[in-house]
Amino acid sequence: MNFVVPEECNALIGALEKLLAQAEATAQAVDGSRSFFTGALDAALEEAGFLDAAGLEEFGPIAAAMVVQEISSKPVIVEAAHSSFVRALALPDWPRPIAVLTGKFDQATRFLGVARSVVLLGENHARACRIEGKDTIATEPFFAYPMARLADPAACLARSEVVSDAALVRRLLLVATACELSGVLKGALFGVNEYVKNRRQFGRALGSFQAVQHRLAMCASTIAAGEWLARRAAVSGSMEDAVMAAGYLQESTSRILYDLHQFMGAMGLTLEHPLYRWSYRAKLLVSDLGGASRQLRDVAAIAWPETA
Repeated sequence: MNFVVPEECNALIGALEKLLAQAEATAQAVDGSRSFFTGALDAALEEAGFLDAAGLEEFGPIAAAMVVQEISSKPVIVEAAHSSFVRALALPDWPRPIAVLTGKFDQATRFLGVARSVVLLGENHARACRIEGKDTIATEPFFAYPMARLADPAACLARSEVVSDAALVRRLLLVATACELSGVLKGALFGVNEYVKNRRQFGRALGSFQAVQHRLAMCASTIAAGEWLARRAAVSGSMEDAVMAAGYLQESTSRILYDLHQFMGAMGLTLEHPLYRWSYRAKLLVSDLGGASRQLRDVAAIAWPETA
């Protein structure tokens, strides 16, 4: 595996960091809102072309992976992952933001209330539908993302269009989930690292205790491994790599979040600190496309088909 990032990608991420820094500088302070959508930033990312990187020859899927990871690591919420992979590589003519429904199409999903298109993914088929005025109903937001459900799933399904390559859509969604989840966890870890450097207890910074350092180092190494697995899956085009990356990160998330909230103490359980903007998102992403159990079973079936 090549761990050297192309210079073009570094330049792209440098430009993205500047845009994200501007968005953070002008963003509202944490106000206790359980969910939100940074609409102005979402539009700026689309206008600047950052979400089209996967389909551009000079950048490609590795750049898209890095873009999604960088955006997801910030305390802002935009629809970047689905657009960067599914729209860029499978549905280039469809409007964004894009929401995704799998399994039962009457359930709530993230970004549906602000989406202009929705992907309806079954086990062996995929369809896409444009969202119109009263197609969605907002639901109770529990996961920091804006959540909504279809008002009439049957009507939406009836006017939807077949997506020719359902396997491609599923693989791209797995890669998108892996990239978004690795970015979310990295952002949460950074926030906690800053906290333990400054929070003093027993006459010293919390981060100076070896036990705290050890557990945060374990979190960091796990997240870094997931980050590179996601990038590998983006570049290789392999379904095995995609389910491995998503499954590894989904399986690791609960342990990482436990430690991060533990070291934040009571502050990490409030809406006045931005940790929830990462941890709430991660709690929803762990169930994407069947969760770790489904992904790791699929990894085994692909690697050892004779035992499946």
